[in-house]
Amino acid sequence: MRKVPRYKLTVPLDLTVLRSGVPDRVHGHTLEVGEGGLGVVTAARLLVGESVRVEFLVPHMNQPVRATAVVRYQSDRCFGLQFLRLPAEQQSIIRYWTRREAELVLASQPRGASPQERVEDPSPLAVFEEVGADEDFWAQTRPKIMAMVALAVVAVLLGWWRWEQGWSQLEAQVPVKAAATGQAQLQVPPETMEGRVVHKFLPEYPEAARQAGVQGSVKLETMVGPDGSVTQVKFMSGPTELSQAAMDAVRWWRYEPYVVNGQPVTVQTTVAVNFRLAK
Repeated sequence: MRKVPRYKLTVPLDLTVLRSGVPDRVHGHTLEVGEGGLGVVTAARLLVGESVRVEFLVPHMNQPVRATAVVRYQSDRCFGLQFLRLPAEQQSIIRYWTRREAELVLASQPRGASPQERVEDPSPLAVFEEVGADEDFWAQTRPKIMAMVALAVVAVLLGWWRWEQGWSQLEAQVPVKAAATGQAQLQVPPETMEGRVVHKFLPEYPEAARQAGVQGSVKLETMVGPDGSVTQVKFMSGPTELSQAAMDAVRWWRYEPYVVNGQPVTVQTTVAVNFRLAK
């Protein structure tokens, strides 16, 4: 049984993929969405296990959903994405929308029908019977039509079964936790690493902290792998209301690899992320 409801939704979608230290913008559209993730179709191929930043706008809402997700399932150009570190305000947007859609579905059902009942569309065969064709003609054509309808239904069910299987695998998996690629071999001053940043992702200011007037500098302890990617982030000091947004941003930073004796190594450093409210 599905634990988290999903609802069909087709809206434009923007994704950002970080490859080789360069952010790659990919366009597409959603297929369905829920609190745990979403199904999408994209113009470019994604890789299973790849982290992406997604942005899309659900109906009836003015603020878009911006979140980090990981690719869990792939079939042709269809991909299943699982949300990671979804901020509370983004969760509330999706939760409000999904509950609203559930209420609209219930409201559209005929009176007296149970929530499980569905209104079936008229069968094409029933409509055909009303044309008034003679008995012989109907007796000859009915088996062909029935066979065509059966083949179409089987094809649709097979396609839907494959997609549901992929989503079941997605929902059964435990959210991935960031893992270190190795122990830090060197402690590098933040001033030195600042000059080696090749890609910096700006943090999103939490709306609750903005309304409360919270600002300041968040200090983080980070570990940078031999390829220049950030493999671990740990909060050290600063406003706790801003800590998660700072860590989410720094995870997307990219550095020029730090080389010792001709070999890139894993290093540890600190990063300060500043949050300032506009005056």
